Amino acid sequence: MLEVEIISAGLLDTLQDEGRPGYQSQGVPLGGAMDRQSAALANQLVGNPLRTPVLESTLLGPRLCFHGPAQLALAGALASPMLNGHPLPRYTTVNVPPGAILNIGSMQQGCRTYLAIRGDWQVQKWLGSCSPPPYQPEVLTPDSRLQPGQLLKIQNAPNIEIRQFPLQDHPIFPKICEVRVFPGPEWGAFPNSAREHFLNQPFTLSKDSNRMGLRLREQLPETGHLPGLLSSAVLPGTIQVPSSGQPIILMADAQTTGGYPRLAQVCTNDLPILAQCRPGDQVRFRLHV
Repeated sequence: MLEVEIISAGLLDTLQDEGRPGYQSQGVPLGGAMDRQSAALANQLVGNPLRTPVLESTLLGPRLCFHGPAQLALAGALASPMLNGHPLPRYTTVNVPPGAILNIGSMQQGCRTYLAIRGDWQVQKWLGSCSPPPYQPEVLTPDSRLQPGQLLKIQNAPNIEIRQFPLQDHPIFPKICEVRVFPGPEWGAFPNSAREHFLNQPFTLSKDSNRMGLRLREQLPETGHLPGLLSSAVLPGTIQVPSSGQPIILMADAQTTGGYPRLAQVCTNDLPILAQCRPGDQVRFRLHV
């Protein structure tokens, strides 16, 4: 049994998997990794099933000690990971000796990085997932939010051949990104000026953003008198507009219903782009038809 010790925690380190699909009708958020593409790729690089947990770190990663040999891979944001004081390559399978110290470090581009470790993770689950529910994470999945001194236990699996993701295919993380959207259910209720502004002007990601949603700084014009809704279905990627006129893009831990008008819906394949945006980055929206 491999034990991985958390020497020091990063800014926000959580265990994530593919979340809890199938329970939104009962009010349970989907959850799971924010950047599902990077999480899946990290698991593929170590030969794990896609539902295997990964360690998601936001902006600043943890320092870990491996009490046994392991295979790992890092994907996602551009960090400067160090293994025993030497640079650790990203997007490749890495063999780790017993006693090794991994320092993931800070994210220089992008927002979230994903650490996969080969083997069967011995973690508590709720409704089939180890991802922390956003409402009572400490009660339901105490292993999910990592703390100094905590031990992650992983049942070892035989090593695989080294796998590498081609350098030319590594993602880039621009300060201005573009995402595709579909018209939302209330698209027609917004005035033309608001819709045109939404599609033709960049929006800046506010620091008041988290795994539940990304708040944008700029205001849409002429939205102060839009009627509220009866509580209606929302999902990751729904763009709501509250009375302030500042759009909110719902993300992985979003609630399942809401009362703000739903201007648009982000294409599912573009959600990983938003997951890697940092406060201060800009987003442009393109209508996908």
